[in-house]
Amino acid sequence: MGNRSGFFRAALITAGILAVILLVFIALTAVTLAQSSAESFRSSYHYGLKISTSGPLDDAVLLIPLPSYYNPDTGTNVTPFNLSRASFSNFNSDISARIENVSGIPMLKISAERINPVYKNRIQPIGIMPGQNESDLPRPTHVYSDRYSEETPVLVEMELSMPVTESDHEIETRTPIGVEPLLAPYRIAGNLSGSGGPVDDYYVSPGSSGYVVEVPFILSFDAGDENVLNISVDFLGTNQWWVLGWQSNSYHESLRHEFRGPCNGTYPVRGILVTGDGVY
Repeated sequence: MGNRSGFFRAALITAGILAVILLVFIALTAVTLAQSSAESFRSSYHYGLKISTSGPLDDAVLLIPLPSYYNPDTGTNVTPFNLSRASFSNFNSDISARIENVSGIPMLKISAERINPVYKNRIQPIGIMPGQNESDLPRPTHVYSDRYSEETPVLVEMELSMPVTESDHEIETRTPIGVEPLLAPYRIAGNLSGSGGPVDDYYVSPGSSGYVVEVPFILSFDAGDENVLNISVDFLGTNQWWVLGWQSNSYHESLRHEFRGPCNGTYPVRGILVTGDGVY
């Protein structure tokens, strides 16, 4: 009986030591993960714009929504973006882009006496014969034009990208309305159902929450009656951190519309605002 009692006592002591070691390991791991999360945590915004037109736009002024929010310290609506950091692709050199206040709301103003379309040729793949060195093959060459032709049939998008702009606070990605930048001026036109699928020509993932929004574009230009101008705007606010891999949560907005013929007025465009996407 004594040996058996001693064995159980030793087993209990060993189990207790192992439990303490496990608890210490869990605590140290939790502290390390929390420190890693805090040190790697960052919040940022990104804005992207794409434009394509099938023909020239004359005397063009395009006022396009920007993300903005009300700053109570200044009593004004402000945008977190600065055009000095923007990158442009396939824009004509004589196109002007600047931020302009319209009825107190910052909007992106793109203007030019003429905005020409950009078309390019298709690049045909070149087969590599056995034993042939890829470096010996002729390099494909892009040919660009301001009009459609058999040689240049591919319409190219003009792109403006304002890269990651760091936020000075953790972004409220679940309930951004009223506290975070949104494409403005906006009107809430409905709620996302959560079932996912197509919503006003947009695709929404199942389980997504958010809203259908309506945001105006103010456009003025002359164009042919059959001209097609496509504009799409995307905005993302995201928090990221590292815990055994990158984790994130975000909210994002998408607007896109096809405008036909000449335009001169204010055009409400429906889009989606998806909130609370990611890990919490």
